[in-house]
Amino acid sequence: MIQDRPATLFKSKELNEYLIIVLPYAEINNEVKAFKKEFFRKYGPYSGQNSCGHISLMSFFQPEDREKKITHCVQEVIRSIKSFEVFLSGFEFDSNQRSVYIDVLNKQSLEGVYHQLRLSLFRELVSLAFLNKHYVPVMKIGQNLSPLQFLNAIADNKSRPYTNNFRVSRLHILKRKAPYTTWENLAAIPFARAENELMGLY
Repeated sequence: MIQDRPATLFKSKELNEYLIIVLPYAEINNEVKAFKKEFFRKYGPYSGQNSCGHISLMSFFQPEDREKKITHCVQEVIRSIKSFEVFLSGFEFDSNQRSVYIDVLNKQSLEGVYHQLRLSLFRELVSLAFLNKHYVPVMKIGQNLSPLQFLNAIADNKSRPYTNNFRVSRLHILKRKAPYTTWENLAAIPFARAENELMGLY
C-alpha cells in the first residue's frame, strides 16, 4: 500500500507548477484551434479557448530546485517505452466539469504511461494528492463552460464526426511560476524508437 507524504514538506519554498502533456501533429493542432475559434464564435468566452491541442497526463507543484530530478525521473520511465499511435474519434462531453473533448479510442497506451509516471514521480516526493489514480486521456476543446454553453455545445456537436491519429514520440514538460499565468517549455523527452521508426517508416 502506498503511503502519501505530508503536504507540508515544501511549505517554506516557493512552488512551480509542472504539466506533462502529449502534443499532436501540427495538422491536428490546427484543427483543434479551429474548433476552439468556432466554439468562441458560437458560445462566447470559455476556459481553455486559447490553448493548443494537447492531451494532459498530469500536473503537480514542486520547488524549482527539484526540477532536474523530476525531468530525470520522466526520462527514466519513458526511455524504455516505445512510441505509439493515438487514435482520435468524435466529440464527447463531461457533465461534471461541463467540458467538451475529442475522445481517444486506444486509451490503454496513455493510461499505462500515466500510471508508470505516477508511481515513479511519487518516489521523487510528488504528493499523491496531485497524482490521481484515475486517469482518462482526452483532448479537451473547452472546460468549465456555463450551463447554457454546455447544452448548446452538446446539441451542435454530439453527432459531429471527427477522426484523426498521430504518433506519440515524446512527452513535453511545461512549467509556470507564481502567479501561474503563463506556461513555458521545460523539456521534450523522447520515447524509445519503435521498430518501424528504426526502419525509417516514420
